[in-house]
Amino acid sequence: MLKGFNSYFNNFSFFSRNTVFSGLFFFFVLFSLFVLRPFRNTIAANIGTSDLPFYLLIIVIVMLLVNPIYSLIVSKIRLTKLVPYIYGFFIICLCCFYLVYNYFPEISAIKTFFYVWYNIFNFFVVAIFWAMTVNSFDIEDGKKFFGIISGFGSLGASCGGALVDGFLYDKENLSLLIAVLSLLLAIFFSSRVQREDNFFGTSADNSLSNTLEQFSQIRTNPLIQQFVIYAFVWTCLSTALWFFQLEIINNYTDDSAEKTRIFGRADSIVPLVTLFIQILLTASILRSSFLGIKFVLSAYGLIFALAFLAVSGYFSDILLGSSAVLIFLILQAVMRPFEYGLNKPAREAVYTTLNSKEKYKSTVFIDTFTNRFGDASGGLLFNLMFSFGLVAYAAPLAIIPLAIYLTYLGFGISKSVNKANSM
Repeated sequence: MLKGFNSYFNNFSFFSRNTVFSGLFFFFVLFSLFVLRPFRNTIAANIGTSDLPFYLLIIVIVMLLVNPIYSLIVSKIRLTKLVPYIYGFFIICLCCFYLVYNYFPEISAIKTFFYVWYNIFNFFVVAIFWAMTVNSFDIEDGKKFFGIISGFGSLGASCGGALVDGFLYDKENLSLLIAVLSLLLAIFFSSRVQREDNFFGTSADNSLSNTLEQFSQIRTNPLIQQFVIYAFVWTCLSTALWFFQLEIINNYTDDSAEKTRIFGRADSIVPLVTLFIQILLTASILRSSFLGIKFVLSAYGLIFALAFLAVSGYFSDILLGSSAVLIFLILQAVMRPFEYGLNKPAREAVYTTLNSKEKYKSTVFIDTFTNRFGDASGGLLFNLMFSFGLVAYAAPLAIIPLAIYLTYLGFGISKSVNKANSM
């Protein structure tokens, strides 16, 4: 056993400058998100699962319009300026929300607008973080250190959630200011990461080709095509499962402050579970010849299937039928740690094998538009189950075949990666 521990710690005996500063960068990115996330979740719960797909569709449309603009920006500026420019824009937006909330605190339309905006903010700042990070590591270092870097993010998420649960649950304006400060610190630590100062634009390029380049990357690279489908399916499953969890919370209470506290409690506890996995298990699993990336990508579908079985058990009063908060926390403590502790680092490790342009363009497109399209589809799928007359405990069971398909897709990506590495 002692030999095993020595082997484990030897893997992490040397943390590079990039590992530490990338970790601190991610800490403040997720801290800024999670001091606002419980408020976003409360707005989602108050909107209700029947109306949420409409807002998710708006997010998809905005993502589709914004991605070409982002692609053009990437081609026109030096990449060392990307984080200050994009994050600076979101900082300005946060300051505007602070001012609007001060003068018009009771207008519900502002909150629904914040819900749409937050989802765009959330996925762009995280996608850009990972685009910058995968350009600083190769696949082997990714397997070794992405769990550690993700662990910094989980710690930031937990601190943000705990702050809301214990103090900020009714102080949204203060949360906005704290998010601004956190993003400024994220920009600072991003500047400390050593990476190539690439500039993708050339005199031969035109604005149209730069704007639509991510679509040509998807068309010509089979691995990216597989990831587009994989991302769509897992986010579809994730959102459908999230809608079931919102129904559980709405059945438990109508009080918005209580909902925010429950979401904040989840956001303070779950990242610590994720952190445990990221520190102690991620590198060992991803580098294992027996498990590896293949296990992580393919096992996701089976875990989703078990989660939908648990939801069915809850609504049928077979499993924890009288413990809404407990079943919600259990689902959160299983799905999110697997996603952020294992699946996300595994996907990003594979992304390191792409070329620089693909890392900055097609991966961001996947993490923003494709994921949001999957979200909207998952919301529609949830409501279709009930439109077809399925009762609450039967609807989750009808989604399980899609989860099995995700397992099949994971195997396919693993084969492509192994084939590419052997060439």
